[in-house]
Amino acid sequence: MASHKYDYDAIIIGAGISGLVCGCYLAKAGLKTLIVEKNAKPGGYCTSFTRNGFTFDACAHSLGSLREGGIIAKILKELSIENRIKFTRYSPQDIIITPDYKIYFWKELDNTVQELQNKFPKESKNIKDFMTFLDNSTGISAAELRNKTLESLLDEYFNDKKLKAILSILILGNMGLSPSHVSAFAAAKFYKEFIIDGGYYPEGGMQAFSDILAKRFKELGGSLSLSSLVTKMVKTDNTIKGVVIWETDFISAKYIISNCDATQTFSNLIGEENCDKEIIKKIHSLHYSLSMFILYLGVDKSLKNLPKAGSNIWFLPNYNIEAMYDLAKKGDIDNLDWFLLRLLPDKKSIIMLVNSPYKDSKYWKNNKDRLIGIFIKKIEAIIPDLSKHIILKDAATPSTLYKWTLNYKGASYGWESMPSQFAISGLSQVTPIKNLYLTGHWTTLAQGIPGVVYLGHDTAKIISGKERNRT
Repeated sequence: MASHKYDYDAIIIGAGISGLVCGCYLAKAGLKTLIVEKNAKPGGYCTSFTRNGFTFDACAHSLGSLREGGIIAKILKELSIENRIKFTRYSPQDIIITPDYKIYFWKELDNTVQELQNKFPKESKNIKDFMTFLDNSTGISAAELRNKTLESLLDEYFNDKKLKAILSILILGNMGLSPSHVSAFAAAKFYKEFIIDGGYYPEGGMQAFSDILAKRFKELGGSLSLSSLVTKMVKTDNTIKGVVIWETDFISAKYIISNCDATQTFSNLIGEENCDKEIIKKIHSLHYSLSMFILYLGVDKSLKNLPKAGSNIWFLPNYNIEAMYDLAKKGDIDNLDWFLLRLLPDKKSIIMLVNSPYKDSKYWKNNKDRLIGIFIKKIEAIIPDLSKHIILKDAATPSTLYKWTLNYKGASYGWESMPSQFAISGLSQVTPIKNLYLTGHWTTLAQGIPGVVYLGHDTAKIISGKERNRT
C-alpha cells in the first residue's frame, strides 16, 4: 500500500510494452502502481487496429525471444500468463529477395545455415562460425563488441559483399541504421532474438500481447488510466513528487517511471530550466533514430501470387545498404526502393514498412497520398497487379507516429544504437533526479520488444529492491 504521503507508490508514464511489464512487476511486488497512457488503448507501437473489416498491426509486426529461457518467455511465465496467449512461429520467418537470390531464414537454425551455405559456398565455414557465435552469445563481452560497429564485425567473418548486405538489411529495417553506424553489440543481440529466435506472432495480432499484459497488471492490483495525458512532472529539491494530468489533476507518487521519449521527459514534462544542464546537453547532443512510413493495404480474395502469410518479405533491389540509409537520412523518400512487406495471417491485410525521416507535418499532409501510390507500384515487383485488387489503402507517416507516441520526430527506435550512444549516464534507468527512473527504448540500453521487456523487468527490480532495503 502507498504511504500516506503519496497517492501511489509508483506512477508509470506510458503503457508501452516496457511500461506494462514494469507495472506488472511493481504491482506483483506489492507497490501501489498507476500507469497513465495518453491513448485509448495500451501498447504504444505494439498495437493493432481494425478498419472496414481489415485488421492491421500498427507498427511492431512480430516477436522474438520466446524460446525456453528467452526474456519474453521468462516474463510470461513469471507473470503466470504463458498459457493465456497463443503464439504461432512462422517459418520461414524472413525471406530476402535480391536481384540474384531468394534467401529464407527458417526457425531451425541449421536450416538457415544450410540455406546461406548453399547460396554462398565459399563462405560456408564463416557462416557456420558466425551463427554459432550468435547462438552462444549469452555472455557477449562488453569490451569485445560495444565499441565496434556491425560493419567491422561482419568484416571479421565474411568477404562476400552481397552476403554482408543481406545480413545488414535486417538491421536497417529493424533498427534504422546501416552497418557502419550500428553498434555490433546491439546488432548481435538483435540477430539472436529476431533471427535465431524470431518469427513469433500472437493470435489476435500484436494488440493481444499488449492487452494480456495490461489485463495482468490490473489483476495484480495495478490501476491503468487510458486517454490520460501527463502534461507535467513536479519536482522539488531534485526529488520527483508526482505528475499532472491534462494540466489540472496532480497525482503524487514516491517513484515516477518514464516510459516515454527522453526529450519529452526532461525538456517538456520537467522543463529544461528545472533540469541539470548536463542532462539537457546530452539530450541535445544525441542522435535519435529514423521514423517510418507504413503502408496499410486491404485486398480482395481474388488476388493471386500473394507472399507467404506470416513471413517478413524483404525486397532488396541492390546491395548498397549504406546508400539506402543515406537516402532515408536525406529524406529522398521517392527513391527508397527497398521495403519490408508482410501479409498478415488473415491473408487479406498487407503491411509495408520503410525507414523515413520526420520532415514535417506539412510535407506528409501534402505528399502522403502520392507516396502511397508510389509504394504500391514498387510492391507490384513482388505482387503483380496489386493495384487492381486494393479495397482499402492508408498509411502512417512519421508525423502520425509522433502524434501517436510523442516520440521525438516520430522516432521508431529511440536513440540510434551507435557505439557512442550506449549506456549514457543519466539516460539509462537511473536518472540524476531522485526517484525518477526511465524504462524502454529511450534508456540508451536496448531496443526491440525483447530489449524493452527486459528493461521493464529490470527497472521494476531496481525499484522494488530499493523498497525492500528500506524495510
